[in-house]
Amino acid sequence: MTELDPATLLAALDAGEEHLLGEEMRSTLLTHGRRTARVVVLLHGMTASPRSWRDFAIARHARGETVLIPRLPRHGHADRMTDALAGLTADELRAQGTRIVDTAAALADEIVVVGFSMGGVLALHLAQRDRRVTRAIAIAPLLGIRPFPSAGLDALRRLLTRLPRRFLWWNPFDRGRTDPPHGYPRYPTDALNAGLGLAGELFAAARLAPPAAGDVDLIRNAGETGVNNGAIDRLVALWREAGATNVRVLHLRGAGISHDVIEPELRGGPAPRFLPHLHALLDSGPGESGESLEVG
Repeated sequence: MTELDPATLLAALDAGEEHLLGEEMRSTLLTHGRRTARVVVLLHGMTASPRSWRDFAIARHARGETVLIPRLPRHGHADRMTDALAGLTADELRAQGTRIVDTAAALADEIVVVGFSMGGVLALHLAQRDRRVTRAIAIAPLLGIRPFPSAGLDALRRLLTRLPRRFLWWNPFDRGRTDPPHGYPRYPTDALNAGLGLAGELFAAARLAPPAAGDVDLIRNAGETGVNNGAIDRLVALWREAGATNVRVLHLRGAGISHDVIEPELRGGPAPRFLPHLHALLDSGPGESGESLEVG
């Protein structure tokens, strides 16, 4: 088989921002030096970076899989207080999504895309439109924001567009002092709007057709604090009305009051308890794991 050059494959994913990136915050590729049967693509959330998935990716690689951890646009800068996310658009996310699947298709025949939050809505966007995606797993996808009604996405986006840009702290009391060092401690409202823009496109497409991907799992966190769980239900209902038979909702229970369930370095976070369940989900075939993920 043809030898793979990770540097060449990753160049397009970080193009234009290479000089700004933190060393462990760049797009990452773990290969076996050749094309494999399956590639797992791991998409991080808003303000995070590929480092969030590092240990999980190493474990997947040890199973014989190729693992691609792409960086979302304007993320991963060494300067954690950068204002780069202020320019993020849905168009940039969409274009990066195409590059990600193009890269994954050069690595393996079977493409499995796993995404969290903003990465989750991008995973679903790719599942909707790209038949090359074999399976998509979206964890707490950014399809809406609590406490805004799930049906009010367009109104929320109009509001965010009209309001002056604001940078919001994930933790206004701590202000990033104890957050993991490979992400930004704050985010601008227009970056949030970019992710919601992808969600709006997804809802419109779901009214017309089921997802093109082979199988789609959406993980709905019972203790969710950030995204709107009702929006997950709404999207699945639209897909099923359009004829989808390959979409499941998995109910995550026991993770506590949380949004970020994948960051292992988040102090007190549920990732150490949740990620083994995600491994089991990937190790099983679609539909084999039941509809409940009980985190002890």
